[in-house]
Amino acid sequence: MATLDIQFEGFWQCRLATDPDPSDEQRGISGFTYSVAGETLLEPSFWSQASDIRKEYGLKKPEFQDALTSNKQFLITNIREASPDYSKYNENGIGIKVTTVTLDGFDLPELTSKLQGGLVRFEGRPQQPNWPWKGPIFEGRNQITSDGDPDRFTLNPFVLSISDPSDSTKLLQRFDPLDEHDPDKQLWQINPNDPNFDEILERRLPKQRFALSNELLTQVGIDPDNVSDHFVNRANWLKSKILEAEANNQPALAEAYKSRYYAVQFFTQSTGPTVLENRLLSRIPLRQLYHHTIRGTEAMQPQPIVDQAFFGNLEIDSSAPWDILYYLGAFDGDLMAGWCTGTLSLPVRLKS
Repeated sequence: MATLDIQFEGFWQCRLATDPDPSDEQRGISGFTYSVAGETLLEPSFWSQASDIRKEYGLKKPEFQDALTSNKQFLITNIREASPDYSKYNENGIGIKVTTVTLDGFDLPELTSKLQGGLVRFEGRPQQPNWPWKGPIFEGRNQITSDGDPDRFTLNPFVLSISDPSDSTKLLQRFDPLDEHDPDKQLWQINPNDPNFDEILERRLPKQRFALSNELLTQVGIDPDNVSDHFVNRANWLKSKILEAEANNQPALAEAYKSRYYAVQFFTQSTGPTVLENRLLSRIPLRQLYHHTIRGTEAMQPQPIVDQAFFGNLEIDSSAPWDILYYLGAFDGDLMAGWCTGTLSLPVRLKS
């Protein structure tokens, strides 16, 4: 059996409350993330595509729209623009997309051309009982899943999907339950006395944690030698945007920029002089590497989806586990957005 590898990358959004705020705090009080004027309350769901954010929240009200924005995505409620130096984010916006496709390590130009730009989603699971959020979340439950490490969390529930570049057809989808014997069981319901407790949680937690990843910084277009300038540049830009909004008689927009400016100033000046001591800056070079299988079966909801016709003479096995290797990092507490790179490995047979 051969292996079809689908590589993907892109920016995601997660407007979550941060320590010492509780995980369900909706405004942001004592952490380094919070909602500003013109946005909705904080909601810790993980968003993979700007189109889904727009569908849920719509466009910003006119008084909060910046006509000079560099990317129309930033007219969508809750999506913030960065300073010009963070050009990769400003140009791409929120959206994890397919980059290349290979078969046993060999390029597949025809399939890559069809699938390149396809939309990759870490989706919500509507069937999850009593789930209060709009999508999956970084679930740590006050560090009970991570032996006290506040950054070692799992993305849960886990439903991965890939749609075609026009987002008109879902080509692949599969759910991975925490406990395959009880797919609806939530993390807090897993009994520590269960003999499989460690295996249930450990397989979905990060395998490696890089506090200062130069590879990650390079991928998102930040100079590793000048990472400390990241929020200095942001603060200077926000200060100019305040003046610009005031000059254009947009007081509401000016107030929103002021809130962001004061937060960036506070959390980069008062919390420590070095990267690891600085609460905002310490998350930028942080990378968490995950590696596990996706095991959902036809008996679980949502059921696996495979559009076999799209993949031509490659027949994807949806009964065998799918392997996924990915990392999440470069979380920007001002933008509440980060970076993802990954590979979905699918077992395939060549049709005769």
